[in-house]
Amino acid sequence: MNPTLETERLLLRPWRDTDADDALGIYGDEEVTRWLTPAMAWVPDVQTMRDVLRRWQTEDVVPASHWAVERRDTGQIVGGAALVHLAPWKDLEIAWHLGRRSWGHGYATEAGNALTRWAMHRGGVDEVFALIGPDNTRAAATAQRIGMEWLGETDDYHHRRLELYRVRHQDLTYFDYDTEVTEQENR
Repeated sequence: MNPTLETERLLLRPWRDTDADDALGIYGDEEVTRWLTPAMAWVPDVQTMRDVLRRWQTEDVVPASHWAVERRDTGQIVGGAALVHLAPWKDLEIAWHLGRRSWGHGYATEAGNALTRWAMHRGGVDEVFALIGPDNTRAAATAQRIGMEWLGETDDYHHRRLELYRVRHQDLTYFDYDTEVTEQENR
């Protein structure tokens, strides 16, 4: 099971069945999922969302996993984040998905930084990729704030042209990992 990661403002924790309503507020919003298609399609109802959450809970193998992104001060779920393997290669893609009301607060950057550093420091990963639609300027700016470099366009993944970003372990701005991102055991 994936660990819970704690940052200054956020908890990145495993999704629970009881999160289905909150998750549907994110993945049931076509304005959010239009940026995620085809990797993550629009979710039409709470039962389908429960099925997706259960699949994530059972299919994830560390370091590839899905996390709920929760505000520490309120317990409100503001989004989701993931590290997933890109088929047919074993490249690791990072993704962040925030509810519309949570756009523009820096949560995607904070969650992306936490996941990237966790994957490299604890997950044994040397590089992480992001695939971003050509018109998704918000996601491209987030990738750059995480420290990712633009590698160009690709159609190697998801059968569509996407912008490819990458960050390598040696590219990270170093800091004391243990004081910035706290990893908790899940019970």
